[in-house]
Amino acid sequence: METAVTSSAVMEIRISCPPVMAGYLEELLWTLDGVESVGEYYKSDSSTDQTQLSDLTHVAVFTRNPLGEDLVKVLMVDNPKLMKVCDIIETRWLEEKDWAESWKQHWHPTSITEKLTICPSWEAYEPKSADEVVLKLDPECAFGTGTHETTQLMLKALEKLADGIDFSRVNLLDVGTGSGILAIYAAKRGCREVRGIDNDPLAVKTAIQNAKLGEVDSVVDFTDTPLGELCQTRYDVMVANIIAPVILELFPEMLLRLNPGAHFFASGLIATSVGKVEDAMRETGFTDIQRQQQGDWFALSGVYKA
Repeated sequence: METAVTSSAVMEIRISCPPVMAGYLEELLWTLDGVESVGEYYKSDSSTDQTQLSDLTHVAVFTRNPLGEDLVKVLMVDNPKLMKVCDIIETRWLEEKDWAESWKQHWHPTSITEKLTICPSWEAYEPKSADEVVLKLDPECAFGTGTHETTQLMLKALEKLADGIDFSRVNLLDVGTGSGILAIYAAKRGCREVRGIDNDPLAVKTAIQNAKLGEVDSVVDFTDTPLGELCQTRYDVMVANIIAPVILELFPEMLLRLNPGAHFFASGLIATSVGKVEDAMRETGFTDIQRQQQGDWFALSGVYKA
């Protein structure tokens, strides 16, 4: 008996691939139309089971696009090296409420650094020290639980920056805010003004709720207004945890919104794309460009010398 597909349903497509290809596959999947989330999974359905297959891992993409499976197949055909080693192993429709609830049982407090922990809103957590920042989150269907390498790279970079400069004099723009995690952390560290933008209205709604959870909703403003239509306020710090093609597409608009001497952080980058973003930064006046890596993912930082 087939499951009835409703307007609130989400398609889950699981793909097997060699671990070395997982980052590359994830980045490409994010470019598909209608993608809600992409994640790397393990041998069992429980993300707490850290026993990975020796030669294969599973990547799952969630989308509302009824042509999702066809889009993935075309993606593989257009990338021969994926076609040779990756296979779609499962496609199923999930009701949004089932999707939103199913992963919660596997997500627990995550320590990013000694002074930063991400905690699900439905779990209790006692800080280990007086100066530990605890971010309470309920990401719903938005990207950003703190478990992904790109998010952790960006949080660590922001922590280092906040430890080194006076954040009370800083305004920050988070491009592709997802669950709002980076923007909310910046506000928690004392940023005087924070704005997060995302093209997904659901992500914006989720981020607003998370800002209220974190009691920083008076400081953080979230919107789905496209970057190109956003007023040209200039920012002291900008973060963009998306993917390289989108960063490069938005780069001219980003530059228009950076103060001279502003700090810029970009992630969602893999080995084949990090150099392209780094070159773009170098060619447009960034100095002190640094590269950080965690797993298959990279982050870049630089200071804008317009």
